[in-house]
Formats: sequence, C-alpha cells, structure tokens
Amino acid sequence: MRDTEVVKLGGRSFDILLALADRPGEVVTQKELIAKVWPDVFVENVSLRVHVAALRKALDCDGTRCLATVPGRGYCLVAPIVRETIEELPESVPAIEPAYPLPPPLARMVGRDEDVRAICEELLARRFVTVVGAGGVGKTTTVLSAAHELLDEFLGAVCLVELSPVNSPQFLASAITSAFRLPVRAQDPIPELATHLRGKRVLLVLDSCEHLIAEAARVAERLFREASDLYILATSREALRVEGEHIYPLPPLISPPEDEKLTAAEALAYPAVQLFVNRIVSAGFSKGLVDEDARIVSGMCRQLGGIALAIELAAGRVAAYGIRDTASLLNGQFALLWPGRRTAPPRQQTLNATLDWSYDLLSDDERRVFRQLSVFTGGFTLDAACGVVTGDGPGSLEFHRIVASLVAKSLASADPGASKRYRLLDMTRTYAGSKLQQAGESLDLCRRHATYYRDLLAQAARENQDPRALAAEIENIRAALSWSFKPSGDSELGVQLAALSATTWLGLGLLTECHDWMRTAYQLLDDTPAPLPQHLGICMALASTLLFTASDIGEFKPVWNKAFGLAVSLGDVESQMSCHLALWALQIRVPHYADCLAVAEDCLRTAERADNSGAIGQAEWMLGQSNLHLGRPEEAMSHYQRFITVDTEASRLAMMKQTGYDRRSDALGNLSFLWWLTGSPEQALRIGSEAVSVARSLEFPLPIAVAGMWNGLTHYFIESDIDKIEADMVDLVEHARTHGIVQFQGFGLSILGLCQARRGQLDEARRLVEEGLRLQDASHIRVFHPAIRSELAEAAANLGRLEVAESILQQNDRDDVNDPEHWWTPEILRVKSVVAEATGRMDDGVDLCRRAAALARRRGALSFELRAATTLGRMSAPHPHEALELLDSVYGRFAEGFHTPDLLKAKRLIDELKMSGDRPGLQYST
Repeated sequence: MRDTEVVKLGGRSFDILLALADRPGEVVTQKELIAKVWPDVFVENVSLRVHVAALRKALDCDGTRCLATVPGRGYCLVAPIVRETIEELPESVPAIEPAYPLPPPLARMVGRDEDVRAICEELLARRFVTVVGAGGVGKTTTVLSAAHELLDEFLGAVCLVELSPVNSPQFLASAITSAFRLPVRAQDPIPELATHLRGKRVLLVLDSCEHLIAEAARVAERLFREASDLYILATSREALRVEGEHIYPLPPLISPPEDEKLTAAEALAYPAVQLFVNRIVSAGFSKGLVDEDARIVSGMCRQLGGIALAIELAAGRVAAYGIRDTASLLNGQFALLWPGRRTAPPRQQTLNATLDWSYDLLSDDERRVFRQLSVFTGGFTLDAACGVVTGDGPGSLEFHRIVASLVAKSLASADPGASKRYRLLDMTRTYAGSKLQQAGESLDLCRRHATYYRDLLAQAARENQDPRALAAEIENIRAALSWSFKPSGDSELGVQLAALSATTWLGLGLLTECHDWMRTAYQLLDDTPAPLPQHLGICMALASTLLFTASDIGEFKPVWNKAFGLAVSLGDVESQMSCHLALWALQIRVPHYADCLAVAEDCLRTAERADNSGAIGQAEWMLGQSNLHLGRPEEAMSHYQRFITVDTEASRLAMMKQTGYDRRSDALGNLSFLWWLTGSPEQALRIGSEAVSVARSLEFPLPIAVAGMWNGLTHYFIESDIDKIEADMVDLVEHARTHGIVQFQGFGLSILGLCQARRGQLDEARRLVEEGLRLQDASHIRVFHPAIRSELAEAAANLGRLEVAESILQQNDRDDVNDPEHWWTPEILRVKSVVAEATGRMDDGVDLCRRAAALARRRGALSFELRAATTLGRMSAPHPHEALELLDSVYGRFAEGFHTPDLLKAKRLIDELKMSGDRPGLQYST
C-alpha cells in the first residue's frame, strides 16, 4: 500500500520487497537477493538493479525515503514498517456437541475454505446440495468440514452416514435409519424415519453415494419431500438427479500455470502447492519448498490435476525419494499403488483403489470407451474421440451419451470454455491406459489415433489455417508422431505426420522439437513412399530449424541441396524461394555478406521470372538486409522501401508459417537502425516502436525477439537513460530464455554488458559480453560481434585498460577475415584510433580516425561520421580551426535528435573548439 492506494508490482519486484521488508533497516546483500529471486540465472546484478529501479518507481520514492542503495553491498529498506497483530479473540463459548457420531475434521485442510463457506450458504438457502467431483478431489474432507461448521446452526443435529461400506442398495435405507439410532422394524423404514424427522431441523450428510446412486437418489428424494425441516448434504462422483437437488461441483485444487521463472513464494500462493508442501513437511521432509524446486512441484501438481488425494500420495513419497525423483516416478503405473493414510477408507488407500471403485461401477460400453480415451493426451474433442474410438462420424449419439456419462461420473472432465474439449486427468489416463493394455486394444487404437491427426493436419493445410489453430492438439500430434516412429508403429504414417505438422511446430516457436521430429523423418525419407511434396516439406523445415538449433552447422548444406533439388524438380517457385531464404540466412549469420548478397540477387531473379509480388517482396527484404551488413545504408533503405511497396500479406504469412519468422517486423527493426545510422534518430525511435508493436500483435515468440533486438541496438546508441535500456534488455533475455531462442538471450546479455561498461564496471561488462557472445556463437550468429566488441574495447580504453582494449580488437580482426569491410568497419577504425591515441601512437590514431570518417561519409552513414568527427576533433585539440570546420559541417547535416548523446557530445566539443582560438590544423580528406 502507498497511503490508501494499492501498488501493483511484478512478481520479481514483489519478491525483492518481501525480502527487504523481512529485514527492515538491514542491508540485504545483492547475493542474497539474487539467490532468492533469480536462482540459477546468469544476469545477476543487472537484473536485480533493473527490478529495484522498477520497485522504486512503483513506490514513488527516490531511494532515500524508502529504499537505499549501499554501494558494493546491497539494498536496505529504510521506510517505516508497521507490523499489525491480530487482536485477542474473546473467550469462545463451549462448542456444541454433535447429537450423532461425527468424525473429527481433517486437522490440516488446505485450499477449501471458500468451498466450505459456499457449500454452507448454498445448503442453508436450498436445503439439498450434492457435492460432485472426481475421486480423491476432497469431497469427503470438504463436506465433513462443512458439517462441523454447521453444528451450531443445527444445534448439534448433524448426522453423517458413510455409504461406502454399504455394498447393496437394499441395505441403504436401513443404514440411514440406524445412523439416527432408530430401530429398523420394517422392510421399508423410510416412512417411520420421515415421521421421526418431521418438525426437527436436522442435517443429514450422505457420503459416497455413487455406487448406490439409484437407491440413494430414491431415498434422498423421499426424505426431502416428506420431512420439510430436513436438510440433505450428499457427496457423489455424479449427481443424484432428483427433485430439489442443487449441484455444487468441487473443482480440483488450483495449480500454478507453467512458468520457467516461478519462485517458491509465487508457487505457494496456489492451494495445490500449499497442500503438497504441507504434506511433505508433515512427512519429515524438512527442506520445504525452495525456488529451484518450485517449477518441479508446480508441474507435479498440474500433472496430478489438482486432485487432493493424488497430491497427498505423491507428497508422501518425497521423504524417501526427494522431489525430483518423485516427479520422475509420476509417469508410471507404480504411482497408482503408492499407499496413503492407514486410517483412510479402503477405496482411498491408493489411487488404484480409488479408480477401481469408479471403474467397477461402469457398464461394459462405458468401460470400453473410458479405457480407449486414454489414447488422447492433452484433451480431445468429441469429433476426435468419436472418430478414433468408434470409427463413426461425429453424429454418434450413443457415443456422445457415454462420454457425457463419464463426465457425470467425474472420470472425464469437460472444458467450461467455448473450446468444447474433454480430458482425462493424467493419473486417470495412466489407469485407463493399463486397462487398455490388458484388453489388447492398444495397437489398433494408436494407429487410428495417428491417422486421425494426420488427416486433421492435412485438412488444416488445405484450408490454409493459421499454424497455431491446432495448438490445443499439439500433445496429441506429439503422441501420434512418437507412436509412429516406434518399431511397433508405422514409419510411413510418421513421415506424413512430420511433413504436415512442420508449420504447427514452427508457428508455436517449438524449434528444437520441430528439428528433432523432422530429423527423424528425414532419415527415413529414402525408404518411405511418401509424396515428393511431403519430402520437400520435411527438408525445408529441417533446414530452417538447423539454423536455430544445430550445434554442427555442417548438417545444413546436404539438407538444403536435397530441398532445393526437390523444389526445382516439382517446379515449386515458392519453395525455391524458401530454399534461397534458408541459404541466405546461413550466409548472413556466419557471416559471409558478399555471398548472402549473391543469394538474395539470385532470389530476386527467380521471383521476377515467376512474376510473384510476394516473392519479389521477400527478395527485396533479403537485399535490404544484405546491403545493410555490407555497409551500404542508402541501397539498403531503397530495397526496404521497395519491399514495403510490393510485399503481400499472403506471402508474408506463408513465410511465417514455414519458418516462424516475420519479415515485416524484422524490416522495420532494420529500418529503425538505418534511420539512426543515416542521421534521423527521432525517426529511428518511431520506426523501432512500430516494429515492436507489429511483432507483439502477431504473438509469435521469434518476431518479438527480433524486434526487441533491433530496437535494443538502436536505443543503445540513441538513449541516454541506461536504466531504460537495461530494463528492455532484461525483458528480451527473459523472453528469449522462456522460448529457448538462445541467440537473442545472448544479444540481450551483450547489451547489458555494454551498459555495465558505461557505468564503469568493466569486469562485470566483460563477463556479460563474453557470455552473450558465447550464446550467439552457439547459434551461429556472429553478425553483432564487431559492434559489441568495438563498444567494449572503447570503454576499456577510456577506463585505462589498454591491454583489454587491444585484445578485444584483435578478436575483431580475426573475425573479419571473411568480410574485411562490412557495416561496422567505420566504427572499428574509429575505436582503433582511440586505442592508438591512448597508447601514444597519435599519428596512427589520427590516420585511422580520418579513414573512419571518410568511409562513413562515402557510405552515407552520418551517425558513424559524426562519431568519427567527434573523436578526430578531440584528438585535434592543438588545431581547433580545422577540427571545428570538420565537426561543424557534419553536425550541421543533422535535422533532428539534438538531445541524443552523440549530438550533445559533438555540440559540447564544437563549443569548446570555438573558445580555443584559431590555429593551423589537420586536413580532412574524403
């Protein structure tokens, strides 16, 4: 709270505040905060500083009034802290004793307080409530707690009847009558029981009605009608479906969503994790939950579907196996046999017993459908289930009735949203799968399942659907591929599935998995009679993913040759263009800029022969980027402008489906940098913002990373606010890490390192930059190496670390063997001049700086020319007249951006030179 206003904080900032508030007035070290908030993350101090800055901004404080920085140590919360304690409760009146035997409530019920309250309110308003839910979800625990809550309301007249021991419908009425301590003197004791209850305000709790459902419904309805003061609270795995009944569906405990960055504090906000941790601590696992295990425990809770019994049974294994080994054991049938509390009813001693209880109550047709639904992973539609399980069309009313019955019996669940999907909980599916194996139905069913999803993918391709349209089916597609490529599967079907699913994997940004499936299929192509277009699709997808995922880029060329040969033989111009694109992307990443220009030019010729506007647009985009990296900004901008004019939305989206890459947001990012380079910083910022906006609107992970990268590079040279640059790069690093796009994680770390260098922290800067360049190298991206190294070398020289500066520049020289003159050459020459001057080689420094300025002018790189002129002006202090003339002429060609760091520095130097007098100076040659 800030005064009376709630302050909204991100999860990281909140964790930092929590850690500081726990030790008010004390210095909490950076190391302690990082261990708490970012376990096992490389970004360390930079990320911490960024989130502390965001925290200060959110709290609207300047750091002296609430949050102080202690240089070299950490942070201290200096704001006044008010701790409130709960007032002592008045002495409670003696509790009302139950009139009938009532088991005590569970000592540690977790996550059900709101359900208990709602059930009590519903019961008092409606008189008859049935709590419905899956086996083990916690119906008995919740209802027993509600019964105790209602003791005062009913003056102790609460009678619970446990029906699970009653094994025959004919004994049910007698069991209820006996629970009220009445003699059973007739074949039908209900009339006498109703007479006894009439006029008495009593709560009858009927627990576990499902195995006697018809008789339980009949008896409950009669009692409800004949005893108007009787309240009935029942539990069942399906509704009784009688007059007067109101259903309260008891949902599973809520689990955290999938999140790689989840902390223990965040996970413990969810009831499923609270229950798990409560039980592992009770079982003797004293470690509790730590950040590095938070994601694993959350995943276990999701896998167990939030079912309380399953969570308790899994938690009971942790003391023996540990958290990680327990998680790995969850996938097997062994977990179904884990024992629970000895005092629990037999049906709840193990998950297997709980599910046996439900399975034995099904009809033969329901059992068959239930076990065959285990072939689906991640849910299913009714059409899919009907097609796979029965082979019938979507109109099978009997099948629909059976699935509805399984949902009613809490063995399957229905998505409450508009997607109309159904699913079995993971442990239920494991149980059903074991029944499927026992029935000998698995092989044929898996084949029908794989065939169905092959046909579904083929239909999506014919209808040109968005590749993300089948995102909900990705687990079923994965399972179908996995079965197909097994020795007992069908490799031909697997190759077809791989070819048809490629765009889905790419569209969802699952590049590594796409690579793995395509590689498996590629190795089978020569022995598989699949159509050539499918061969081509697999080769294309494999070639694309190799650029992002392969450790050995040597695999690329054979795959590319095969793909291009297939595209030519099929006369497929679009695929030929995609092959050109893949080869071009390889050349530009390595980098071989002259070669990539040649590929782009060949691509343009192919597109023009085909008279295809979209293909021409793609080629112009490729030419724009090729010329940018060759240091030809004017040509690059010209090609980009033509790209914007001729490109088509259909072609752009087709490329995005094939590769997951968006050329429009990439082009805007490149243009942003080009506008800065050619002297329009404000236009650069506008275009950069547009690039980010376009990328985010697509919701594809790769375009967001690409736009963030170019925007980050441009902002680094234009922005003076280092905090803002760092915040943007932390976002990029975390986005890239989440989606496994390593090269963008590396780029973000590199810029964060350069920001550290600006702060004078050279050792930390080198560590971040080296890690960033290593990650980019691992993805075969060396495009930004010269820029990053040059900036770091200049920072080292300015800090007097000349050996470091020279070492960094030598690395650049080794990398520039392939393209000795490229987009960053003027800056490399300028930085070499700075190092030469600093080491006492003034003449060399001046000569290098002149060359840098002259090269930048020839290219039209006005911002590089300004940086060179500024450096030359500083070197030429003994000759201010010529230096002033040079710098003033460059500065005068700018029409905007006068508030940016480079222009401010140049203006200050111009003013200094004007004050230093008129002396003979250097000659500047173009």
